[in-house]
Amino acid sequence: GAFLRDDGAGAFADASPTIQQVFHDPDIFMEMVRTGYQSVYRARGVEFRDLGEVENRLIQQVYMTGPDGIPVLALYEMQRQLDGSWRINGVSIARARDQGV
Repeated sequence: GAFLRDDGAGAFADASPTIQQVFHDPDIFMEMVRTGYQSVYRARGVEFRDLGEVENRLIQQVYMTGPDGIPVLALYEMQRQLDGSWRINGVSIARARDQGV
């Protein structure tokens, strides 16, 4: 998506207002993702998995392979906006055990 195209504005637009307030600027946001979330920044083989609630938060699981070839499971917290749209309010990444995770 936006990260593969180096589309900082597009990626930043998908972030929740909370995340946007923290980073203020698409370039700062992209640098954070580039340095701290390489698996997400240059993911390949992206597969959307389960969508469900965890502790009253809507979590979208996404299986992907990072540029290092290591499979990971990313847990995206989705936040509904006042206009009804959904934005990403955070992500955590764990190494996936195998293709079935």
